[in-house]
Amino acid sequence: MSCPNRPCRNGFTLMELLVALAITGIIAVTLFSMLSTTVSNWRKAELRMNEAFRTGNLYVLLSTKLEGYLDYDSKTEPGLYFEAGPAYVRFISYETMLFPYFPVVTELSLSEGELKLTETPFFWDRIGIPDPESRDRVIAEDVKELEISYLVVNSTKRNDPGEWVTEYDVKDKVQRAEKIRDIRFTVRWADGREMIVSHPLRQQEDDGARTRF
Repeated sequence: MSCPNRPCRNGFTLMELLVALAITGIIAVTLFSMLSTTVSNWRKAELRMNEAFRTGNLYVLLSTKLEGYLDYDSKTEPGLYFEAGPAYVRFISYETMLFPYFPVVTELSLSEGELKLTETPFFWDRIGIPDPESRDRVIAEDVKELEISYLVVNSTKRNDPGEWVTEYDVKDKVQRAEKIRDIRFTVRWADGREMIVSHPLRQQEDDGARTRF
C-alpha cells in the first residue's frame, strides 16, 4: 500500500509499547493482589476450620471420658484410683482412647502448653499387682489454662443441689458422705479460645456389699 502524502510505518511506536506495558503491568498487579487476598483468606478459613474440628474432637473425647466414668468403691482404699485438683484429675473410665476393650485409669494434666491424656489399663482381678505400662497422647496444644471443678453433693441430704469446688479430698469427702455428681473441664487456649465440657457422672446404686462415693 502506497502512502504518497506521508511516510509509511509498520508496527508500534516506543511510546505505544510503553503505554501498553504499563497497562498490562497494572492489570497484572491488580490480579495478583486479588489472588493473594483470596489465598490468604482461604488459608485463614482453613485454619479456623481445622481448629474448630480439633476443638470438636476434644469436646467429644472429654465428654465421652466422663460418660464412661466408673463410680467405684472408695472407702476400701480412698484415693487409690481417684485424685482431683484444680488442674489435674485421675479417675477410672470405661471409655478408652489408647487401650481398646479395657477400662483405664485416666489422667488429664497440663504441662508447658500441652494438654496430655494418660491411660493405664485397669484389671479388677489383679489387685496388688503393679499397673501395666501407661500410654499418653497430647490431645491439645497451645493451651494456656486447664481448670477442673467438681459438683459435690451430700448423699445424706435429699435433693441436695450440690456445690462446685476446685479441690476434692477423697478421704475427707468420703467420711462426710459427699459424692461427685459432675466434673467440668474449662480449657483456655493462648489465642483466646475457650471450651467448657461438663457431663453428669453415671452413678451406681448402693448394693449393700459396697459403699460407693
